[in-house]
Amino acid sequence: MKRIKFLLFVLLALLYVTNASALIVNDTFTRDGNTYRVTKMDEAHDGIPKTYNVAFVSSTNTTVNIPATVTDPHNQYIFNVTAIANNSTVPNATSVTMPNTIVRIEANAFKDGNITSITIPKSVTEIKSGAFGQMSHLTAINVDAANPNFRSDNGVLIEKKDSKEWVAGYPMAKPDVEYTVPEGVYGVYTNAFQRAAYLTKITLPASLKESPSTAEFNGYTSAQNLKEIAVAAGNTAFKSVDGVLLSADGKKLIAYPNGKAGSPSTNPAYQGVTGQPNASVYKIPDGVESIEQAAFAQVNGLTAIELNGVKKLAKGAFDKAVKLRNVLLGPSVDTIEDGAFGGNNDLAAFDVDPANPNYAAADGVIYTKNKEELVLFPAGKAGEYTTLPTTKKIRKRAFYYAQKVTKVNFNSNLEEIDNDAFQATTKLENITFEAPAKIKTIGTFAFQGSGLTELNIPASLQVVSWSAFGSTKLKKVTVADGSQLQSINTGAFNGCKDLEEFTFEGSSTLNKIQADAFSGDDKLKSFVIPEKVTVLERGAFNGASGLETITFKQPATMTVIGEGAFQNAKALKRIELPSTVTTISKDAFNTCSSLTEVVIPASVTTIDATGFQECAKLEKFTVDKNNTVYSSVDGFLLSKDKKKLVSFPPAKANTYYTMLPPTIETIGKQAFYFVQALENVTIPGKVKKIEDFAFDRVGNLNTIAFLGKTPITDVAPSAFNPANVDKSKIDLSVRKDAKAAFDSDPLWSQFRTRGVSFFKETNGTGNGTTEYFPLSKKAVTIVGTQADVYTYVVKPTVIDDNNNTYEVRLWGDYAMNDNTTNIQEVVFKNTLDYVGLDAFKKNDGSSTVKRIYFTATVPTKDMSATKWEYIDNSGNYTQKEFEPSLKVYVKKSAENAYKTATGWDRYAGQTSYKIPGEIKIAHGYGTFAREFDADLGIYARENNEAGRIGAFITQTAGMSTETDATGVQTTKFIMKSINYGNTNVTDYDYVPAETGVLLESRSGASTPADFYYAIGEKDNVTYSLSNNIMEGVTVKDTKKQSSTSDPIFAMTTAGIFKPLKIGTDRTIPVHKAVARPKVTLSASAKVMFVFDDGENHNIVNAIDTIEDNNVVDNNAYYNLQGQRVENPQHGVFIHNGKKVILK
Repeated sequence: MKRIKFLLFVLLALLYVTNASALIVNDTFTRDGNTYRVTKMDEAHDGIPKTYNVAFVSSTNTTVNIPATVTDPHNQYIFNVTAIANNSTVPNATSVTMPNTIVRIEANAFKDGNITSITIPKSVTEIKSGAFGQMSHLTAINVDAANPNFRSDNGVLIEKKDSKEWVAGYPMAKPDVEYTVPEGVYGVYTNAFQRAAYLTKITLPASLKESPSTAEFNGYTSAQNLKEIAVAAGNTAFKSVDGVLLSADGKKLIAYPNGKAGSPSTNPAYQGVTGQPNASVYKIPDGVESIEQAAFAQVNGLTAIELNGVKKLAKGAFDKAVKLRNVLLGPSVDTIEDGAFGGNNDLAAFDVDPANPNYAAADGVIYTKNKEELVLFPAGKAGEYTTLPTTKKIRKRAFYYAQKVTKVNFNSNLEEIDNDAFQATTKLENITFEAPAKIKTIGTFAFQGSGLTELNIPASLQVVSWSAFGSTKLKKVTVADGSQLQSINTGAFNGCKDLEEFTFEGSSTLNKIQADAFSGDDKLKSFVIPEKVTVLERGAFNGASGLETITFKQPATMTVIGEGAFQNAKALKRIELPSTVTTISKDAFNTCSSLTEVVIPASVTTIDATGFQECAKLEKFTVDKNNTVYSSVDGFLLSKDKKKLVSFPPAKANTYYTMLPPTIETIGKQAFYFVQALENVTIPGKVKKIEDFAFDRVGNLNTIAFLGKTPITDVAPSAFNPANVDKSKIDLSVRKDAKAAFDSDPLWSQFRTRGVSFFKETNGTGNGTTEYFPLSKKAVTIVGTQADVYTYVVKPTVIDDNNNTYEVRLWGDYAMNDNTTNIQEVVFKNTLDYVGLDAFKKNDGSSTVKRIYFTATVPTKDMSATKWEYIDNSGNYTQKEFEPSLKVYVKKSAENAYKTATGWDRYAGQTSYKIPGEIKIAHGYGTFAREFDADLGIYARENNEAGRIGAFITQTAGMSTETDATGVQTTKFIMKSINYGNTNVTDYDYVPAETGVLLESRSGASTPADFYYAIGEKDNVTYSLSNNIMEGVTVKDTKKQSSTSDPIFAMTTAGIFKPLKIGTDRTIPVHKAVARPKVTLSASAKVMFVFDDGENHNIVNAIDTIEDNNVVDNNAYYNLQGQRVENPQHGVFIHNGKKVILK
C-alpha cells in the first residue's frame, strides 16, 4: 500500500500550506504557481553549513520550470529544490524542466498532465519505482548524457547501479505493443512497466537475473493489456510458461500478466452470483511451490485460482485481484505470508482443506491451526465479525481493504493488531475489546483510512503506532483509567477531521506524543495532556484549528514543546505551560490566531524566535518572576535583564501609538515578524541594535518614531527585509534637533520622510509653545512645554505646520523636565492614553503643578510606572507619575473608575470629584469661568440645598436705554439665568467651558467655607450662548483695558460691578469674568445690571476694588461716567468724592 501511504502524507501536508514564515519540515508553500514541501531545515552547527531543502509537490502552470532554488513567499528562507515528491501533480502541464539540483524523484511524479517527454537531469541519483507510472501521456524518458546513474534506451529509462543495468521506467503512452529488454540488462525494477497502456508482450533477455517485487507491485503490475512475458533462450534465472513468468526451476511463480485471461469453467463451485463475471480459472503450473510477492497483484480477469500443490503464498500474492472469488487452500500450503490476499471484493470466504496441518478456516476466515493468529479475512465478507476466543494476534494486512465488514469484536485474549491489519476498511465503524482486554500493541497504519467513528482504548494497550488511526472518521476516543499506553506515535490520529473528543478517563503512563499525532484534527476542541508526557514532538497538534484549550495535568513533567507542536491551532485562546517546560521550539505556537496570553514558567530556558509568530490576538506574555533567562513587562517578552525585546505581542499594535519598554537596548530576531496590525512603533532611546528579520513582513507599518536622537547603526541587513519591506513607504519621526543626523544616515535616509517634532502655541498666543512629537499618522505625544500660564490645557487635537491634524494622546515621560514657567494646573480635555514618569516634575525635582483635571470618563490606560513595572522585589514602586501632594480631579461618574483602575489605585487618596476652594462669594455675587464644564450645583444637591448658586449671563439683545424725567439716560443690561431664554443649558447652576458668568449666592450672602463644585458631566453637548457680554478669563490672569467705545465692568469685592479705569491696564484674575458689552455708552448715561428676578443693581460712578486685585487711587480724577481721567484739562470731574470744575 505504498502509494496510498505516500498520497496520505502529501494530502496532509497540503492541508497546511502556510501563509507566512510558519515553516517546519513537511509544511508546504507556493511560489510562482509551484508548490513545494519542506524536507529539511537544519541550521548551521559544528562547522556544517545550514541546509534548507524542499521537494516539488505540484504546479498549476502549463510550462513547468522548476528552479534550482526557491525563496518562500515571504522571502525569509532560500531553499534548494532537491526532490520531486510522491504523487506530485501538474494538471495543466505540457512540459516540465527539472534543475540540476534534483537528486531524487519519488513515486508517481508529475501526475495528471499532458507531458509527452521528460529529461532526467545529470544530478539525479535516485528514482523511486513507479516514478513515472501516472504520466498517462508520456512517450519517452530521456536522460542528460552527463548523468552517470541513468541512461535512456529508445525512451525507456535504464538505471546503472553497481556495474549492472536495470529497467527503471517504461513510458505509459509509448505506442509500441512489444518491448524487448536489451541484452545485458540485469534486472527489472518493481513497477518498471506500471500502467504501460499498449504493451501486450515483454521479452526478457538472457542476461536478466532479477525481477524483484513488493507486497503490492511486481515489475509488470497494472500493464492491463499485457498478455505475455517471454524469456529469451539461455536465461538461467527465469522461464516463461504460457506467457507467465516463473523461476528457471519452475518452483516460483514470479508474475502473471495483467491482461491474460483464465480458462472458462462450468464447475458449479466457480459460478458467481448475479452481476459477477463468468468463471475464469487459472491453474498453477505443476511444480510451482511458491506464489511470489504481488505475482497476481491487480489482475482483474481471474475469478478462481487452483493452487495445485503450492506450498507458499508470499506477501501480496493476490493483492487487489478484485474479481477473485474462489480459493481453496489445499493441504500442501504451509506458509501464508502477511496480506497474501487483500482487496478481493468478491471473495466472501476462504476454503481450507481440513487436512492442512498449518491453517484452518473458521466461518470463511483463515487462522493458524491453533487458532491463535487470525491470518486472513476475506475482503468480500460483510457485516459484523467476532474473533475467536483463542485469538492472540491479528496479522499484518489480515483485513486489508476488507470494505464490507462493519463491526469487529475482539476477544479478551487478543494481544496484538499488526501493521496495516484494517487499513482502508471503509465500512468498519466500530470495534470493541472484550473485558478484561489484554491488547498491547496496535501497529502502523493498522486502522488507517477505516470508517471508525468511536474508539475505546483499553487500559492494557501500550503502543499506538505510526498512523494507526490516521484519516479515520473517529469522533470520540476514550482511554481507560489505568492506561499503560506509553506513546502516541507519529501521525497516530492525524487527519481525523471529525475527531471532537479525546479523553483520558484516569491515570496514564503516556510519556510521549510524537510528531503529527493529532495534526489536522480540526474539530478537536480540548485536550488534557497526561502528567507523565515529557515531549510534544514536531507538529503534534499542527492544524488542529478547532483546539480551544490545552490542559497539562498536574504534576506535569513536560519539558519540550516541539517544532510547530500547536501551529495553526487557530482557536487556542490561552496557554499556561507547566513548571517543567524548558524549551519552546521553532514555530511551536505559530498562527494560533485566537491566542491572547501565554504563561511561561520559571523553568523555560529556550524560546525560539519563531515560537509565537502570527498570533494576531496575542496580548501578553506572562513570565514567572523567577525565570533566569526571560522576563515580561506589560506583556512584552523580554530577556531577563529587560534589555532585549524577544517577542512583540501583536495585539499591542495600536493605530495611535505603539510604545516599547524603555529599558530595551536590542530588538531581537523576528520580534515583529508578520505583525500585520503594526502601523507605527516608537523606538526607545536606549535601543542600539536591531536583529535579523525584526521588522520583516510588517505590511502596514507607516511610521517609526525615535525617542533617541542618535541613529541606530547596528541594524541587520534583513531587519527590514528588502524583499518584503519597502522603506520608501515608511516615514520616520524624529526630534527636531535630530533630523540632520537621520538625514545623513545611510540606512535611515532610505525611508520616505523624516518628520520632526513641532512647536505650537496652544494655550494662547504669546503664552509660550509646546513641543508635540508625532508617534503615528494619527497621534502625538507632548514631550515638553514652555507655556507661561496658570492653567495649562491639553486639547484633544493639534495641527502641525503642514496642516496635518493629530490627536493628543500622550503626556510623555518627564514632559516638564525643561519647563521654566509657573504652571499651577493642567487640564486634560483629551482622551489621554499615556501618562509618563514624573509627569509634572522639573529637572531640579521641583514641581509647580498643584492640581490636574481629567474630563475623560475612562481613566488613562497606560500609567507608565505601572505599565513598565517599575517595581522592586518587595513589590514597591520605584517610579511614579504624580507627586503625593498633587490633587487629581475627575468627574463624579468616573471617580470610582479612576480610583480602582490599574496604575491609578495608588493615587486613590489624591483623587476626588470635589473641587474645593475655588469659588468664594462673600457679598452675594461673584464671577466665574473655567476651561472645562463646571457643575456648581453639586454641593447643594449633596448638602440639603446649602450653598445653592445661580449662574447668570447677559446678552446684547437684553440691553436697553431709558431716559428719566430729568433727562438722565440709564443703560440696562438684563442678567438672565444661564438656562433661561435662547440657550440650551438645562440647569441654572451648570457653566459650560470657557463661558463667563455672574454668580449669585442663593442660600445667603456667602458660600459655605467647604463649598466645592465638580467637573460637568454634560460636556458632550455644544452649547449655544451667543452674544453673551460676560467674558471669562481662563488659562492665566489677563490684563484688560477699558475705553469709551469698549467699556469693561468688573466685580468688586463688595459684589458690585464697576467700570475699569479708561486707558489703564487692569489685571483680571484667572477663572473670573468681566462684563464687556462692546458698545459705546453715552457720557452722561448710568449703567444698571438688572437680574431677571427684577432686582436692580445700580452702578456707582466710582471704582473701589476689582475683586481682590487692585486698590483704586482716591486722589484721581473721574468723569461723570465714573471713568478715570489721567490728565484732566478742563471740565467737570469727581475728585476725592466731590464734584470739581477745572478751567
